[in-house]
Amino acid sequence: MVKTDREQSSIVERSRARALALRDRHWQGSLPVWVSGLLVALLTWQTAFAAPFPGLDLSWMGGLYMAVEDGKQFGTEIVFTYGPLGFLVWPGLWSSWLGALAFTFSGAIYILFTVAFVGSLRRGFGLPVAGLVAFLYLATVPDAEQLPLVLAVALAFLALREQRPDRAVTLLALGGGLLSAIGILVKLSVGPPILVICLLGMVGARADRRQWAFFAASSLGGLIALWLLTGQALGNLWDYGVNGAQVVSGYSEAMGLGGAADWEGAVLVLAAVGVVVAAACARFRDTRARVCATLLTAVAAFASFKYGIVRFEPFHLSLGLSALLGIWFLLPWPRRRAAALLVAGAAIGAIVVHTYPTAPRLDVVANLKAARDGAELLVRPGLRQGRVDEARANLQAAYALEPRILAAVGDRPVSIDPWEIGVAWAYDLNWSPLPVFQNYTAYTADLDRLNAAAIEDPEGPQAILRSNPEEILPMGARSFEGRLPAWDPPQQNFATACNFAPAATSPTWQVLIRTRPRCGPPRPISQRRAGAGEDVAIPRARRGEIVLLRLRGVEVDGLERLRSMLWKARTRSAVLDGLAYRLVPGTSGDGLLVAADPRLDGRSPFAQLPNIRTMRIEGIGGPFELGFYRVAVRPPPRRG
Repeated sequence: MVKTDREQSSIVERSRARALALRDRHWQGSLPVWVSGLLVALLTWQTAFAAPFPGLDLSWMGGLYMAVEDGKQFGTEIVFTYGPLGFLVWPGLWSSWLGALAFTFSGAIYILFTVAFVGSLRRGFGLPVAGLVAFLYLATVPDAEQLPLVLAVALAFLALREQRPDRAVTLLALGGGLLSAIGILVKLSVGPPILVICLLGMVGARADRRQWAFFAASSLGGLIALWLLTGQALGNLWDYGVNGAQVVSGYSEAMGLGGAADWEGAVLVLAAVGVVVAAACARFRDTRARVCATLLTAVAAFASFKYGIVRFEPFHLSLGLSALLGIWFLLPWPRRRAAALLVAGAAIGAIVVHTYPTAPRLDVVANLKAARDGAELLVRPGLRQGRVDEARANLQAAYALEPRILAAVGDRPVSIDPWEIGVAWAYDLNWSPLPVFQNYTAYTADLDRLNAAAIEDPEGPQAILRSNPEEILPMGARSFEGRLPAWDPPQQNFATACNFAPAATSPTWQVLIRTRPRCGPPRPISQRRAGAGEDVAIPRARRGEIVLLRLRGVEVDGLERLRSMLWKARTRSAVLDGLAYRLVPGTSGDGLLVAADPRLDGRSPFAQLPNIRTMRIEGIGGPFELGFYRVAVRPPPRRG
């Protein structure tokens, strides 16, 4: 019987793979890959249950847990980069059963990644070197959040190698598809790149129809199934993508925390470019596989680069570098280049540790103890619930809400302003969040409008609990990254001034209660043009008035959008009466509060109606337009 060319090629390929496997056996050792990977994972263990604590980041993590437990709808009621499975990457004691689920997921991803990492290195260097490199790499990675992205690259490379296992493409189709679905529902800035990486891997591996069907079922089918299993309405999936994309796209324009050195940024750029060039030179099955491997490496490198550069501070920079380092080690290098690979990897690893000098996890005894303690909490629900109750008591002690503040909130649906959402969990309040539930992330006009609409809705939150971060944390600040609180975000704060009034105030907390709408329509005062750095006088507010300012020409536009996508937008500043504040370009036209009758706001630490006399804008290239408007405001009702 005459065999077809395809059958003969398949036979030759299998024979070659067996011959290579026999030749390489002395390199690889006899210990199974999964055993060696599991051992390295335990020796470098990272996953642990985190206790709730006051602060900006811990509060949004708590918000994710509360949103899932309360059945909030993501995309409409909750708008964030993290989705209904976002809590999975942050094992916390905000909820006993959700914390256990998150610990299980994070631990499983860590083990799977370690097995894939050791297995990949073992093919080129043998077990002893592979285990040592994997141990040192994972001991220097400051956080495991980027590992799913690198795991997707590992699955794709496995299917594109010259000598791939028989089921490598099927593993990519099923495992990569499911990882994509989970990733999209975990975080919108990570899930889509994982999906593209796996798609390119499938194309480069020449997947057949059955394997493509597996991929469609695991990715698209898994996405819909998981969305519904988390209690989300199918119609909200579009809103989740569209509104979440606003948070992702506006990040580069609005967020910017410095602290990293210029040379560290240059290293990140060189590492991203270098890993793509290395992929183009690595050994893959054929030309298509090499092209797809290069493209998917470029996607992963760009995602890692953006993660590191968008905040441009040591922690995120080191995370971006460590992800690139992981991809570098996963490339199928010829053995004759092994020494160069290890030397270059060691250099990048040293920079990772230098950039964010956390103590590397080299204490294997402490790591094993951490794994044991986490496992004990996982299998003992009573002990875990006790830790949750202890964390709640600790948070109550930290927040120290006065009885009159709690009484003023009562059982009303309450939103938390600006970001200490943990207080709602600590005191079991009737949490009714604005869609963008931490003010500082409503940094586009659309997101600002979403929050303003929720404030104006009579069926929205009936109370707002404001915190003064300066009184809660030693290094707390009311101003996020140097922004003016009254403009963060502007339309939401204007709607708050028009629909809420103070009911109880202390140095640390203030309760606002919904009132009848008390603002009239905006009426034009004047329009004018000004240049960058030019001082502009602000009209005075008359009795019972608020003055709004709408800016035009300070937005990110034209070629700067490309700069923002590849790097970061220029930082804009508003210098108000001599004090500089960071200006968010996406909300600059929403109606900035610039003057008000002082009797409308009082003199408490929570006063947010400014009275600015002069302003100038810095950080833009050309002239801009200013439009001033008066708004008549009725005084708030008196409360007994």
